[in-house]
Amino acid sequence: MATLRLQTVDNRVQGRLALVTGSSGGIGSACARALAAEGCDIALHYASSQEKAELLARELRDKHPLQLFMTVAADLSQRDSTRTLAKRVLENTEVAAKHNAISILVANAGLGRRIRDIQNIEEEDWDEMVEVNTRSQFVVTKSCLPGMRSQGWGRVILIGSIASRGGGLNGCHYAASKGALCSMGLNLATLLAPEGVTVNMVLPAMIGATGMIPAPKAQTWDENCNLQSLMSTDPGLAIAGSVPVHRLGFPDEVSNVVSIDSDGLSGSPPCRRCIDERRECILAKSRRGGRRVRGMKSSGHHDKTPRPNHRTHDVTFAGDEDVADADNEHEDVLSHGNQGPSPGLEHWQSPQVAAGWPGDDAGSMQERAPLRGTSDGFEGRITSGDLLNPSDALDLLAQVADLDTHERGGPATSSGVSNNVQGMPADPIGSAAQYPPISEGILPLSQASVLVQRYHQHYHPFFPIAHGPVFDNDDVSEWIEKEEHLLTAILTVASKDDPSWAAVHEACSRHMESLMSKLIYTGSTTVGAVEAMLILAEWAPQHPQENAVIGCGKEDQGAWMLVGVAIRLGYLQRLEQTGLLQEKDIQSQNFSRKRIAWAACYMSDRQVSIRLGKGFWSRGPGPSTNLRAADFPSLRAQKLGSDDLALLFQAHLELTQLFSNAHDILYSSTSHREQLYVGGEYVRYIDDFSSVLRKWKLSWGGLSFTPHVKASLILSYDFLRLYINAFAFQATINRAMARARPMSPNTAPVIGPLFADLAAAPDARFIYESIDAANSLLGTLNSFIDPVMGLKYMPLKYYLYVIYAAVFLFKARLAGAINASDTTGMRRAIHETITRLQKTSENPQSVGHRYARSLRLLWRKLMGRSINPADTRRTSIGETSATAVASAPVQPRIDCGDWAAELESLNGFSWRDLDSLGQYIANNAALSSVDGGLTSPEFNSEQGAGMDALATGFWYDNLWSGNNIIF
Repeated sequence: MATLRLQTVDNRVQGRLALVTGSSGGIGSACARALAAEGCDIALHYASSQEKAELLARELRDKHPLQLFMTVAADLSQRDSTRTLAKRVLENTEVAAKHNAISILVANAGLGRRIRDIQNIEEEDWDEMVEVNTRSQFVVTKSCLPGMRSQGWGRVILIGSIASRGGGLNGCHYAASKGALCSMGLNLATLLAPEGVTVNMVLPAMIGATGMIPAPKAQTWDENCNLQSLMSTDPGLAIAGSVPVHRLGFPDEVSNVVSIDSDGLSGSPPCRRCIDERRECILAKSRRGGRRVRGMKSSGHHDKTPRPNHRTHDVTFAGDEDVADADNEHEDVLSHGNQGPSPGLEHWQSPQVAAGWPGDDAGSMQERAPLRGTSDGFEGRITSGDLLNPSDALDLLAQVADLDTHERGGPATSSGVSNNVQGMPADPIGSAAQYPPISEGILPLSQASVLVQRYHQHYHPFFPIAHGPVFDNDDVSEWIEKEEHLLTAILTVASKDDPSWAAVHEACSRHMESLMSKLIYTGSTTVGAVEAMLILAEWAPQHPQENAVIGCGKEDQGAWMLVGVAIRLGYLQRLEQTGLLQEKDIQSQNFSRKRIAWAACYMSDRQVSIRLGKGFWSRGPGPSTNLRAADFPSLRAQKLGSDDLALLFQAHLELTQLFSNAHDILYSSTSHREQLYVGGEYVRYIDDFSSVLRKWKLSWGGLSFTPHVKASLILSYDFLRLYINAFAFQATINRAMARARPMSPNTAPVIGPLFADLAAAPDARFIYESIDAANSLLGTLNSFIDPVMGLKYMPLKYYLYVIYAAVFLFKARLAGAINASDTTGMRRAIHETITRLQKTSENPQSVGHRYARSLRLLWRKLMGRSINPADTRRTSIGETSATAVASAPVQPRIDCGDWAAELESLNGFSWRDLDSLGQYIANNAALSSVDGGLTSPEFNSEQGAGMDALATGFWYDNLWSGNNIIF
């Protein structure tokens, strides 16, 4: 005896494929627009009105760029054309890449002629009417059912007519054809419901705006007027007047019913009107048969009885009589509907297919063989499926089990991860009420919208990978359900370092941590989770309980771990394959989103791993194709100044590739670096990289982005210039120290600056270039980036670029590469940098404040130690020993032993290692003298001698005046 079970509720239509027959007319086009607003991919059928169908497809693509819309022609009066309609839809290249089945069928096509007298109806008229209105719908429905059955989910909506109920409103042949269609629907509804396929009928009446009924010429008529006689002068008014509500129906009214029938949410909020008007939708309670106590307060308990999963049938009347919608041509199939959607529906756009639904490839770019039937489902799936690793075997087992369940009529199981608990339908308002920061009363829903727009305005341009539609409207409740990871990351970043949002930031951080723990254990099939991890890695919000005093690179360690999680999620979704395919015809909007996410994974991985000196998380050289701005269509639609974000993304991608190549050739390992130091081959490499970097500057230096975004591009350029040329600086130090170590005990130790004769050094041009790059980087920050309106919102890496440049200058000054005449200007620049870092936030534990303290302590260390020029004896960095007079200002004398120890720490202290920076500062925090040159009001407790009068406000006097920044 077979065991039956209750089915779970799955009324999601987002990402499903819908076929709308007769979509070129009035009701058909309205149904297509309504389903598109619900997130469906749609196949638009037409018979002869190709221009109308293509125009509708273009309209829908413009409004819903992330969804798929294709047109397909079929004359439903011709049986061969009817039989192949569904097959041709599924064989379309774009459709086959995303779908294995037509999940929703709106059988709307029909033929109607107003021939009421049976004497005027010929047998050919009867045959043609039944062929188009009944038999063709039977054939198309039959063609779509195997796919619906194989996935255990399907929706069939048959567009009938009130004429099927009699009344003589149209000819008997039309009434018979629609009556047969309704009877077929009632029968199929009962038979298919246990398999997860619902069948519903919609019976329109007098529908206007279809081209079949003329618009009324007048708006009033006399109560005693004979409407039948009025047909000769004003047929539109006569027909509308015969309807009890005294008006014609609209295609949108029919499409609203079709939309409800497709998602199975009849009677559940929100209704279409509330969506249009952006109101909270609350259904009134029925009072029939119950107590009617006025003023009774709600008990606070909600009815938790689940709604039935599927309705066996639901005959719905819309208006009063369907006057056969036809395309004004005898050959064309009738489409019911021609009116555009309400403007308020645009914000209700749904996201892409959930990657784990049956029929989807879960992010894989390899097309799976579609199941057209179930007789050989086991054998076909086993023989055609890939079996390359244990994961493929487990996936195969899950699919075969799922197929077996469908064949036995059991409930469908989804291979993806669903956000709905126990299959309940997604409810944006309910999801918002259960979102912890909102449910705890910390973050009002309206304030969440403010934070999302704050992120879009201030943060998004620097790293534009967040899914664009999230920012398209002020209602974030739907994105709580669809993109919870991404939305939480956005709220976490947008609320950081602002005392007024402190409680919100803490709540969002806690919720983000719980989401991340689930990701680590279960993974995710959504691209939004990858985007969320990368956003957190770029801005690295500080943990609420962390109270670090100085910055020492801890943020980079957390960012490195977050990037690792993002890349692992990307591999689970096979996002790496977006860098391998080059066929332009398969690059859908969803594909573009995945490509952007994977390219961002590559960039973040290379940047943070190089900053930390750790191995890369991702395999290979990153995207193997030469990606251009045209490969990121969703970014091209987002303008930034007079240029688009796709150009900015391409510029950073090319710069990251140069960054990665420089690391692989110059910094790949300690042993490799030491070989280059000794052999000197790095000279050619630095020259080559510098040449390519100059070409990059010529290509991208003229872009006219907004000033702060353009400044961030300059910071990246100068840092890469510093990164490349500083290799020669370190090589020179290493060679000098190597020559100093073998000295005999009787030989005096090296004392004095190593770079007293810098101009005579073999690598002088590279060292000068690195110092110039560091100064240029600080100059860009101090001159062109406002700390409150710009630097505050920049990703973490730009803070660190500034710190790296300041630490490099410290090391260069300590080694004597910067002489005393340049020290005053350098001190001013460092002081201004410290001041600007402090102004980025009022939080004393923020990134800006912590690294400002680090820089101040570091430079105090330099100013507390110097050389007595009278006793300088050293080994030159050239091939021969020489003596020179140091030009450093006279400061406290340091004996030879101290100087030798300082040189050892100089050689072991990397300007790229912030952890060593923290240790270097902590080793001798108590100095013999207090730096009087690096003071500011923020350090009142440690003020010493006053700074040069030029220091105060020096950079503000030269602050950017509003013109575009030029390299």
